[in-house]
Amino acid sequence: EKGYPAVFETARRMAGDDCVFVVVGPDDPDKAGAVTARERAAAEAAGVRFLGSRDDIVDLYSAFDVYLLASHREGFPRSAMEASAMGLPIVATDVRGCRQVVTDGVTGALVAVDDVDAMIAVLRRLVADPARRVEWGAAARAKALADFDDRDVVALTLRTYDWLLASRSVPAVTPA
Repeated sequence: EKGYPAVFETARRMAGDDCVFVVVGPDDPDKAGAVTARERAAAEAAGVRFLGSRDDIVDLYSAFDVYLLASHREGFPRSAMEASAMGLPIVATDVRGCRQVVTDGVTGALVAVDDVDAMIAVLRRLVADPARRVEWGAAARAKALADFDDRDVVALTLRTYDWLLASRSVPAVTPA
């Protein structure tokens, strides 16, 4: 679901490109589509670093040059919003949720699901062009500040629920 096989293939094919791929988050072996031990071993052999769960995500984002999200589907990807807020350009799949975070060619790039060639092309372009990384990262931060404030997101969610309830003739509940 998160597109790890495409990320791992991208890392494998970019092994000589002076970049490091990092996966942050817990292992979740019971989840459908979880990374298998064999996939992890192959990814590690290609240089992918698995950091597990971390409490220092701000420090990690600060160390990154680009954020990659290869999901097959997303709701509203919190990690991409966080990376945007940290001023990182985002390379993400062209799926619902990612399209709301990434403005293609402005805050990052959208690529087709499982399109490893496109991921590689965009990442190589960004590795070779620090000015574009800075430009897209600044635009991503501006978008995050304008669009991803938690209070605004909660207010929008509540308005959406009210609208849905009204369409079913259920009275809205005003939060205290």
